[in-house]
Amino acid sequence: MTNYVLRMAELCRQRNDTVRSSYVYGDMDLDNFAMLQARKVMHNRRLTPLRDSADLINAAADRAEFLLGRDIIPGLKKSLEEKVICTADHHGSLYCAQFLQGDFLFALVMEKLGITDSPLPVLGAGQVELENSTYSRGICAYSSADKKEFIPVFPAKYSVQLASHADPISREMIDRLRKRFGDIRAIDEIAAEIYEDEAVFSAQSFSDQTTLIAKKLMERLISPGGPSFVYLEMEKVIEPILLEELSDDSSLLYRLIYDKRLREIAAATPMADGLTILDLMFRSVDEKGRKIMLSLSGDMLVGSDWRKEKVTYKTDKEKLTRLIKQRTVLPGVFTETLLLFFERGISWMGGMFQASYLSAWQKNLADLLEKAGCEKESELIRAYDCTGYICGPMMALHKVTDHATPMGPVEIWPGPIDFDIIRKLAKGTSLWDAHMIGLSEMYFDLTSRDEREDDWYRKIAKELFLAYPGNMVTYGRE
Repeated sequence: MTNYVLRMAELCRQRNDTVRSSYVYGDMDLDNFAMLQARKVMHNRRLTPLRDSADLINAAADRAEFLLGRDIIPGLKKSLEEKVICTADHHGSLYCAQFLQGDFLFALVMEKLGITDSPLPVLGAGQVELENSTYSRGICAYSSADKKEFIPVFPAKYSVQLASHADPISREMIDRLRKRFGDIRAIDEIAAEIYEDEAVFSAQSFSDQTTLIAKKLMERLISPGGPSFVYLEMEKVIEPILLEELSDDSSLLYRLIYDKRLREIAAATPMADGLTILDLMFRSVDEKGRKIMLSLSGDMLVGSDWRKEKVTYKTDKEKLTRLIKQRTVLPGVFTETLLLFFERGISWMGGMFQASYLSAWQKNLADLLEKAGCEKESELIRAYDCTGYICGPMMALHKVTDHATPMGPVEIWPGPIDFDIIRKLAKGTSLWDAHMIGLSEMYFDLTSRDEREDDWYRKIAKELFLAYPGNMVTYGRE
């Protein structure tokens, strides 16, 4: 590796706790790394959760049945009974190479847990903007040596809209996609084979479309016998659980919202960034589907919209229930973690940021519960391993003449790929090398535009071509 590329990798290592940890385990191959993650799930399953996870399993199955039909339910429930979900993906970001290869690594974790023939649960947060770096707005392609290419499906005016609140992709959008980018064979074929389907166009929202599109796309990318996935928006899956807990005074969610003393302790227990969990519990959207950050203050949720105008909602159960059903108020990712992980013991397998902030939330929540005299709950929450981590390391490269880039769905499209290739790459790729293979995505995530080195993407792509010839996947290519 050149000093130039090593310098970028070192900066990433300094910036993120998870990347720093991965360097310590750097010589471990990805197959053993998957086993390490599986052991975290096994540890968490040995603990007795505060609440039974059956309601989550049923809620996810109901949502999947509504979108995909009854046949998928037995296998999905079997997977969910392992009490682990992939939470790295942003809902709608189907063409991000980092997410795809993270999903592959999640499949390897599930194999270690004995799940080899059932659809795997991917619950993605929909509360990200369409223009997010993982690009729910359209399609990411990785053939260029100079940059990751963003191919839009949604018009630019929708860029700041949340994926969870976006209207469905229309025929007109796909017609425009094919007109503008139809000379790229993979894009033209993806448009025709994946999007141009009556069920897709008839879906009620972009979120619902994502579940349908993802199923078709993954079936096209992976050869029979490989893993299958069910992609669901987490906010929609957990809505019935959230509403139920608003009426249950024994739940942690209820007590954080309605117990004055616990709220006061939470407000007096800030994290390192100065925020408290009361700042993380709920979000809202304006009339255009743009995110509004909310803080729980007394019996009110308070925030400011894009015009800097104050937004307030009362938290009495009847009004809050109505706002949630209307999707005017959404659970924040902390609340989703509280419901699924801290209360029900369902392990999250996420990315390099999630593994860090979940651990910070875990400590903060346990600390404030201990201060409030809730020793049983505090002790249990401290005992969970919240460092589940599958998104960031990559194993498969796309070769183009004299450079190599991370392989995503567009690059695999000429396949499908035999998943045995992924298993083989996992056994032959060390964890730190996997981070180097994913360096272009990692460096982009951990640095600002004005501090990035000149021509950084091209230099990484050139270096990967020279350093990792064994990771360039050509299976299924014409």
